[in-house]
Amino acid sequence: NFGCRLTYLLAKGNPVQPEHPIPDVLDFPYTGNKLHPTQKPVQALRPLIEAFTKPGELVLDPFCGSGSTLAAAQKLGRDWIGIELDSDHHGTASKRLASPQRHRPAA
Repeated sequence: NFGCRLTYLLAKGNPVQPEHPIPDVLDFPYTGNKLHPTQKPVQALRPLIEAFTKPGELVLDPFCGSGSTLAAAQKLGRDWIGIELDSDHHGTASKRLASPQRHRPAA
């Protein structure tokens, strides 16, 4: 039972290519959607954030759901902005990101 999710890079001008290219397919075990119906594993998002941003840069997630992208950005020392219209999911993401374990930057 395979599933895939498309990812898009939106950038103005010519985006800088990653120093270490990432593969076309990132394979991670399914861990279940515990907080949101389309929740992504943080470990699957980390390589994408590392490839296209540096510590201190901004990650924008306009459909942040449970906040997985923001949690990955926070762990990697990136600034982040998340937008979520659903108040229940907004509350879930807010609690998740306020957790003390989320405030440790990556080594």
